[in-house]
Amino acid sequence: MTDDSGGGGAWGCVPERLGELLDLVDEAVVVCDRVDGPVRGFNRAAADLFPRLRPGSPVSMSAAAPLARAAARRAERFSASYEGHGLTGRLHTAGGLTVWLVHQVGSAQEAEAALAHEREKSTFLEETTRRLGASLHHGRTVRALVEIAIPKLADAAVVVLPVSGRRTRWHRAGPGDARRSGEVTVETLERVPKVADALYGLQPRPTVVRPQELAALEDLMPGDFGQGGPGGPGGQLGQGRQSGQGGQGGQLGQGEDALVVQLAAGGVPAGALIMLRGPERARFDDTDIELAHRFAIRAGLALATAALYSQQAHTIAVLQASMAPEPLPSADGLRLGAAYRPAAEALRISGDFYHVAPSAAGGVTFFFGDVSGKGAEAAVVAGQVRQSMRTLAMVRTEPEPLRDLRLLNDLVISAGHRFTTLVTGSARPCDDGSVQVEIASGGHLSPLILRDDGKVAEIVCEGMLLGAVPDPSFGRTECRLEPGELMLLYSDGVTEARGGASGREIYGEERLVDALASCGGMQAPSVAERLELLTTEWLAGRPHDDISLLTLQAPPRRGAPPHRPPESGGGSGGARKSENP
Repeated sequence: MTDDSGGGGAWGCVPERLGELLDLVDEAVVVCDRVDGPVRGFNRAAADLFPRLRPGSPVSMSAAAPLARAAARRAERFSASYEGHGLTGRLHTAGGLTVWLVHQVGSAQEAEAALAHEREKSTFLEETTRRLGASLHHGRTVRALVEIAIPKLADAAVVVLPVSGRRTRWHRAGPGDARRSGEVTVETLERVPKVADALYGLQPRPTVVRPQELAALEDLMPGDFGQGGPGGPGGQLGQGRQSGQGGQGGQLGQGEDALVVQLAAGGVPAGALIMLRGPERARFDDTDIELAHRFAIRAGLALATAALYSQQAHTIAVLQASMAPEPLPSADGLRLGAAYRPAAEALRISGDFYHVAPSAAGGVTFFFGDVSGKGAEAAVVAGQVRQSMRTLAMVRTEPEPLRDLRLLNDLVISAGHRFTTLVTGSARPCDDGSVQVEIASGGHLSPLILRDDGKVAEIVCEGMLLGAVPDPSFGRTECRLEPGELMLLYSDGVTEARGGASGREIYGEERLVDALASCGGMQAPSVAERLELLTTEWLAGRPHDDISLLTLQAPPRRGAPPHRPPESGGGSGGARKSENP
């Protein structure tokens, strides 16, 4: 029916009196055969909003553009701007017919809705930043990324990581709680140009793709996206699709939607994100694409940061492994022990170094040093010195410690502005059970010896630092370890450890001597561990320099009673003496 003014509704599907009543409703009512089918009727409010609307014409025609777009997406609700009006609509079914109810939003309501929508987007993006910044673990960041995108942005999300070699990994979340990951070849990715462009950093803006364009990536898609799996009839992405609702169930391009987004930070590609929507979800519009772009900016930064951290962590782990001392060898007539604690503040990469190797003449050769400073710079010099010492040992038929120190001095000078201390020598078991020790010193702290009577002696061997002057002088000396006696080499990280009650008092040589004197009767490995433990207790968790200890011991005679420390506690200043044979 129509009213006298010519602006009324048109009804051919309801009784006349019902049509008159619907014309009194302020909300626009449009009745169709199906979602995108012909218009059967509409009321006066619909005629006012959509003056070109005619019975019998498909709703997909431009006479009612907001309805046409919503019908194409099969959206149950929509918000749109049309000819200066803000509209909201919702879809209902009644008596086998599809009914659109459209409401014109006032300016105040429209502003309030827009503000609420912006707040919702801001909350989502803040939560994205918080969750993605909660971990620097690359794998956890990838998993969090695809999980956050669901369900706000999509029903399922796939992240493809940057290519390494001819394959790369992918991770997927959704539909629902489904999670999967795997690998894909570069050749497969390049069969989908939009995904490849996003992965290589050539597609800065998100782009909508149709499912058939993603057919080459069927292994990455949830089920068979759009092919009778979760994207087809009865599947999680295609639930509720019926053959009478505008498509051949399960065929590509009949309702699903996908968005490909580049993930990058500072122009460096960090991956590609594929977001998928099922047929019951509205397709990606301009608002969705803008939100996805803002999401991708945060996600790309988090992913690139996590990738960089993972690379650095791997590099540091490799350096730590390469800089760590090798296990001590077994040697007849000798007991060996060591403790090694690099400074945590310097990423546990130490400038301390030591090495013990079996000698062809019997016993072992050894060296022990400490590069000035700590961290990577000190570790580089330490690695050079250690490798040079090992190379010299391989090419020498007989040890030449003083000549070796001079060669190393030239090496350290050429390496830069750092210097190092070094003590090198040999320990050879004798027939009577004692051990003959020869050492040459390049400015290192004097070794300490725990004697059979429980007293601690200092082996004085003067020498200049390596790298300090072009023509230094070095010292050389010998000493003997009787059965049960032990020699200690240590770095200044032990004596200069700051702790105690004030946290600023250094551990000092006297405390070290006392601690060593209390180790009478203990074997070499236990002595090194005990001294490290006492130093660590003194530090009480405070920052410290690199700490290294090396012990060499002549085994006690069989049946000999264990040594006892002096009753005074042993190793006091009065118990210490110097030896310089």
